[in-house]
Formats: sequence, structure tokens, C-alpha cells
Amino acid sequence: MFTPAGDLVITAGIILFSLLVSGFLYTIPLKISLAVSRDSSRLSGEADLGYGPVSVALFREIVTNGEIRIYGRRLFSIPVQTIGGEEKRETTGDYRSHDEKIMQGINHLPLFVTGVRQIVRHLRIDTFSCHARIGCGDPCTTGIIYGYIQAIIPLLPANTEIYIIPDFDMPALEGEVRLVTLIIYPFSLLVSLCRMITPKALKNLVFTGGKKDAETG
Repeated sequence: MFTPAGDLVITAGIILFSLLVSGFLYTIPLKISLAVSRDSSRLSGEADLGYGPVSVALFREIVTNGEIRIYGRRLFSIPVQTIGGEEKRETTGDYRSHDEKIMQGINHLPLFVTGVRQIVRHLRIDTFSCHARIGCGDPCTTGIIYGYIQAIIPLLPANTEIYIIPDFDMPALEGEVRLVTLIIYPFSLLVSLCRMITPKALKNLVFTGGKKDAETG
């Protein structure tokens, strides 16, 4: 019995459409935006994590609020409660010595370095801007710091925008800093990180078949 040609065409079309959608989703970068603003009376910050048209944002001023956006428009907001500093921390029951914790951290250091290297390989800086007014209270110190900053600016990539105003009279640190980064091929990075943190026991796991069992007796 032969399969009708129409069914084959529909099946092939569904497979092709699925491959195109999967390839499109695979190439969408993960966007991470960080912004900090400070003036004489307040310090505020914003963090935004976006994938395609959907993004999750956190705002910090007097209180912390969260938002879920679609195409930059707010879908709904969520108040985020923070734990006060006066509350006591719960004990975790970890009574290991300080040396044991240090040795465990040293043992995990190569894994941490490899993970950072994988992230850096997929990380791209999209834009970086800094508009600030700085002052140390001493004209000499302010001039030295301002000169160092102006010497570093030409070495930065073209997608950076840095504008510094020195204040030679009063101490000051005001302005806004914004950083937008892109993680290229986030699914590939996720797979690499999962493979990296997978225990060795699972990596070396061998599924034996009947032939292997017969040979080993």
C-alpha cells in the first residue's frame, strides 16, 4: 500500500517548517541590559533580560519592582520583596572547617575558569555609555583622574560613549552608566555549561547490552 503524495508533502512541509523555526530560535541572542543612575539624592538601577520579544526587567529605587514586557511594552508588574538586614540568617548546618571549604573551592576553580571562558566566547558588548560628573574635592586629584579617563577612552571600541564632566571644586559622583550585552547562541552555551557541570559518573556511564553481559559472564 502506497502513501498518498499529499501526505508526504504535508509531512515534509511540517518537518521543514520545524527546522526553520528551530534554526531561527537558535540564532536569537540573549540580551542583557544593565543601567545605574545616581544623583545627589538617590541611587537607582535597572536590569533587563530579554530573549526575542519577551523580556524580564527589575527596577530598584526606593523599592524593587519587576516587569514582564513584550516588544518593550509592559505586560504586568510584580513587586519584589527584599529581606531586611536585621533578620538573622538561618544556619545551614555546614560544620566543615575553613580549610576544607578552601580546598573545595580550589578544586572547583578549573571548572569555574572553564565556565567563564565559555561565557566570554559567546558574549558580545553591544553598547556601553557613561555620562557622569566626577569630583574628588581636590583639583589636582580630580585632574589626574580625568586625564587617565581621557587617555583610556580612545582605546575603547567604537560602540562606547563616554562623556565625563570634571568638578574641580566639590566632591561629586553623579551620572548614568548603561551596558547592553548580547549572548550569541545561548542554547549552545547552555548545552556547553550543562556538559561541563555533569558529574563524571554520568559521563562515564556505559549502557551494556546483552552481548556485553554475555562476554563478561
